[in-house]
Amino acid sequence: MPTPYRAAFGVAFCTALTLAPAATSAAESGPREIHVATTGADANLGTLSAPLRTVQAAVDAARPGDIIKVHKGTYNGVVNIRTSGTRTAPITLTNAGDGEAIITSDQVPDDCASTRPSQRRTIKLEGESNWIFRGLTIVNGAWIVGERSGEAFNWHYSKVKVGNWVDRRKVPGRGVNDPSSTERVVPYLRQATGKAKMASADRIGFYNNIIRGRGVYAALANYGAFRDNVVTDIICGSGPALWVMTFSDHWDITGNDISRISPSSITHYMHEGIRIGTASNYNYVANNYVHDLEGDGRGINTDVDSSYNLIQFNKVNRVAIGYNDQMAGWGNIWQYNEVRNFRQLGFGIRLKDLTLSAPSKDTSANGIIMRCNRAILPIEKAKSLGVGGAMNSRISGNNFTTSWVSPLAVAYWAAYGNQFNGTTSPPTATLTPATC
Repeated sequence: MPTPYRAAFGVAFCTALTLAPAATSAAESGPREIHVATTGADANLGTLSAPLRTVQAAVDAARPGDIIKVHKGTYNGVVNIRTSGTRTAPITLTNAGDGEAIITSDQVPDDCASTRPSQRRTIKLEGESNWIFRGLTIVNGAWIVGERSGEAFNWHYSKVKVGNWVDRRKVPGRGVNDPSSTERVVPYLRQATGKAKMASADRIGFYNNIIRGRGVYAALANYGAFRDNVVTDIICGSGPALWVMTFSDHWDITGNDISRISPSSITHYMHEGIRIGTASNYNYVANNYVHDLEGDGRGINTDVDSSYNLIQFNKVNRVAIGYNDQMAGWGNIWQYNEVRNFRQLGFGIRLKDLTLSAPSKDTSANGIIMRCNRAILPIEKAKSLGVGGAMNSRISGNNFTTSWVSPLAVAYWAAYGNQFNGTTSPPTATLTPATC
């Protein structure tokens, strides 16, 4: 799985840290440190000895390569980001290292019956690129969207409603496994939607943050990083801990601890741990720990055409469903993951297609690989594996003890290229655990 953005973030961040601090006027060239402290004033220069008072003032003053250092304390107010860094000189918003820096905002609660991600977030970025958020406590999360991302979603959703999978898969890299296609997606969607100003928000990184209240939502945003964060105590009706959606490719989602997402009163997808949806491809999800989710949410879920994602070495504990490849996932790889103490299913594959007499390229899983996973300690009658609709799937070497497969899928299993443990026979109700 190519991850060129890892090098770009790492080099830029390390380079910025070695540069001399505190330019005191905009006329000076090169990266600066901009300091923010509860004892500061926004009329100050933003130096260590004369810090700014608000994060917003620092963000407004920042230019490519700058490092905004937030000193210990609580900073209340929505932070609207209106400037981009560059690929080699991102702008960094980070803890100054002298104690917990809390960035929060006063927000009214969301409706627990909401079916849309909440926009009531503390950090808001709409179309800007090349930002890093590191070592902060962020209350009420972040909203990261590309310009005209709503039109991209609406175009795709209009095709979903009428079952037009052919047009959906014509978008570059959606119908074939081509990780290099990402740069061609927005130009294609501009033409398809007629929105010439559409642009993605790229290379947004979250590292070692504590996030609570609301999570992080990203749409039409590529090459992001969400690494080593703790996300917990998310309120109902705001959405998953991390929701990567709407043609968002190449995210590095690794090493996060996610727990306690308050259940929606109406739908599972509003209270999941990690959700990748709406044709978001080539994302890498590894070494995350998702646990203690109430309701029927999934630990890690892909949905609505999200394809060619690699999900591996994750652990999920005390959830309804551990891992789920939902609507029209093509070529996703699920391997070396573990789930325990699950209430419904360890692993699910397009459960809603249980009524189809043949799998569909519009809705069913296609060409997925599920291998070397473990589903242990089921609660009561929970099943290790559930399959509603699949074609060309390869399921092998998993430590599964039970399964449920739609009777219609059992009938078409071999004819549509599915394999289980190297044979064309479908999984049976009781399984002998396998190993890789």
